[in-house]
Amino acid sequence: MTLRNAFTAAVCLLLANIAALAGTRASPLDDLIAPKGGNSACFIRVYDADHLRKHPKQKITAITVWLRYGPDLNGGPDLGIAVRRRGDPKPLFAQGGCAWNAHANRDTSDRRMIDEFKKEAGGACMMLARPEVFEVSSAEEGGFLIVDRGKDANTMLVYLDAGLVMVKRVDRAKQLDIDFGADDRVFLLHRTDPEDCAAVEDALTTPEPAKPRR
Repeated sequence: MTLRNAFTAAVCLLLANIAALAGTRASPLDDLIAPKGGNSACFIRVYDADHLRKHPKQKITAITVWLRYGPDLNGGPDLGIAVRRRGDPKPLFAQGGCAWNAHANRDTSDRRMIDEFKKEAGGACMMLARPEVFEVSSAEEGGFLIVDRGKDANTMLVYLDAGLVMVKRVDRAKQLDIDFGADDRVFLLHRTDPEDCAAVEDALTTPEPAKPRR
């Protein structure tokens, strides 16, 4: 994740939030999760051994996205993501917030940020460097991704940037810089039961106990 990408992603999300607050027009993001307090949605893609054998450069073996609205709507849903990668039994997690933006993939110089996303409008998601599960939260940025509706409301497209800052459940304070290769940028996920995102919800919402003072 370059400094330029981090800065432009932050600007992009700011513009998205302003646009969202300016009106309540429906968007493809609303098809994925209706903008209602307390709503949640879960989308998953798991790749079988045959697919991974045919795509040896793809490192991600499974990806899960959890969307939810808190009690108070704030212009867009929260997003939680989990990925599993070859050779690593423990999933990686990241948390952020999304808002629909008519120019989701453009930086302040009007250049595309994620080459694989060819459209203009999309769900711009700014990610945090670590989940907000600690007594003291940080606004440090952890990367950027775009989500969009697939061919219908039960499918989601996820476009990853070159990298994200992610964590593992065992030590959510440890920030891990995860790089994504060319074969790990675009994913088509399918809607499933919200309960299937329980592990993501736990990793991103269960408070981290404060360490005892010495």
